[in-house]
Amino acid sequence: MKIEAVKSINITALFSSPINHLLISPKSLLELVKIKKQKKVSHSFIEVPGVKIMIFPGYKKEFVFEANRVLVNDKSEVVPKKSDIVKYFLKIIGASIVEKDKMTAYGFNYNIVIAPDKNNLEIKDLIGKKIAEIVDIKKAGIDISFEKKNIIYRLNIEPIGNNKKFIAHFNAHFESKLLSSDALKNSLNLQFEELKKIVKKI
Repeated sequence: MKIEAVKSINITALFSSPINHLLISPKSLLELVKIKKQKKVSHSFIEVPGVKIMIFPGYKKEFVFEANRVLVNDKSEVVPKKSDIVKYFLKIIGASIVEKDKMTAYGFNYNIVIAPDKNNLEIKDLIGKKIAEIVDIKKAGIDISFEKKNIIYRLNIEPIGNNKKFIAHFNAHFESKLLSSDALKNSLNLQFEELKKIVKKI
């Protein structure tokens, strides 16, 4: 199979204790992400019990604060090498609104659209002939977890439309402290290359 489009990229940080949501406000987040050349930054702020979300449509970025997780989403539909998600992630993690030293793990998430190299891929090719012979399958996908070099991976693939294309979600989870900016960028790109290798072999 081949990658047709990158829909979104995400970096998630996990903390050992709850995040103080009282420190998170539209004003504090605007100060963190603003671009000096741009006077006004379009944004929306969503607040529900236990969750705060700041959305910047112009930047195509989302910042999500849960009980003990921070998620930074980039929906600009570019490959990791062209994304500025690491810059925004480090701005959030380095700010006083979270306790950086209490971060225990982090992970990368990629949502992509993939398609067969040829038009002869069948659903049973993804799930196996035994199940396909038992029932008349209309829609199916795969959801697997595996470990490689102390990195925990999860891959989920589901068909979209007429089953000729698929949406794939790929997660790489690291049980370690945060890397430096350059190392984080490199790791984000390396895990995307890992995803490309897997997709190519399907």
